[in-house]
Amino acid sequence: MNGESPSRPMFPSLDNLEFVLWPGFVLIVFVVTAFIVDVMIILSTRFRLVDLPNKRSAHALPTARGAGVAFVFTTFLASCVAAYRWPDVAFRILVGVMAPSLVIAVVGFIDDIRPLRAVLRLVIQIGVAVFMTAVLGPLPGVALPGLPAVDLGAFAWPFTVLWVVGLINAYNFMDGADGMAGLGAVIVGLSMAVVGYLLGALAPMLLAAFTAAAVGGFLVFNWQPARVFMGDVGSGFLGVVFAGIIILVRDESIMQAFIPMAMALWPYVYDPFVAVLRRLWNKKNPLVPHREFFFHRLVRSGVSHAWAAILYGALSAAGGIVGVAMVSPGIPAEVRAWLPLVIVVLAAAMTLGIEERCRRLPLEPVGETVPLKPTGSVA
Repeated sequence: MNGESPSRPMFPSLDNLEFVLWPGFVLIVFVVTAFIVDVMIILSTRFRLVDLPNKRSAHALPTARGAGVAFVFTTFLASCVAAYRWPDVAFRILVGVMAPSLVIAVVGFIDDIRPLRAVLRLVIQIGVAVFMTAVLGPLPGVALPGLPAVDLGAFAWPFTVLWVVGLINAYNFMDGADGMAGLGAVIVGLSMAVVGYLLGALAPMLLAAFTAAAVGGFLVFNWQPARVFMGDVGSGFLGVVFAGIIILVRDESIMQAFIPMAMALWPYVYDPFVAVLRRLWNKKNPLVPHREFFFHRLVRSGVSHAWAAILYGALSAAGGIVGVAMVSPGIPAEVRAWLPLVIVVLAAAMTLGIEERCRRLPLEPVGETVPLKPTGSVA
């Protein structure tokens, strides 16, 4: 039984019982993760896994950190169950996606305890991306409904490696406000699961659903005011998993899947991309930690972490709806081909709106009373 049959629009063969068991298992992943995170909060003081308040913190009390370990653990176990059920895609799930994700999670956990050099982390990330590309295969091209596919040819390998490394860091950058990365992961995971469902890509669909459920259990304790932070161990893991889910799709479906599955990620990729360009334009080192992202500036202008996270979650959900619509057979192909322009409009509106707000309202100076907790990104 093939877990990635592009010829069928729905699930590969599942009996009626499995239609109930898999959603139930997703719910179990959510509950177990929430339980583990709750226990980690209790034990965090004993093991000194605590972020103490400082001038850049959003929290006024010592807050547990590194709880991304919980959803890393439950996502991995859930993926093992799926690999056992569909052995023909087990190697791709466990070796192609989960093993590289665990490597980045371990590096992130070490970095959470004792910060590593940015260059060293980047070298490890490139190595992981090359390994993933070798196991899963490079992205051969991209396609929009009703338009000819664009074959990447010789650029397939470098594009795929850049995609993995870029998403690791982009998602790591966004773990700077309570609930931001967690809510985004839930929405992105659900969006990818629906797109995978419509394409008949069962393995990516289940992995995305498991990830969303696991992070949902963590998000219960991470919403403002956060009782726990995911740390680099969690944000780095999510970057690899989301990058891997898309290239886990194979055969002719992968070209049609890439853009729709990536749609929900757009605010979490766009913000870091603009911030890096801004720093390069101003002749600043993009590898030095900074607070120049749009969401940083929003919070410094007086927007709460919760509302900033909700804004990005809404933008992500809009992208997810666009992605789902792009693979919906009921919508004419000529209409679906133009749907990505919705994201262009949203990006422009987001940029202009935040810039206007920051222009009208003075930003609190960085390093004094900035209500932000530090992140461990390479930039």
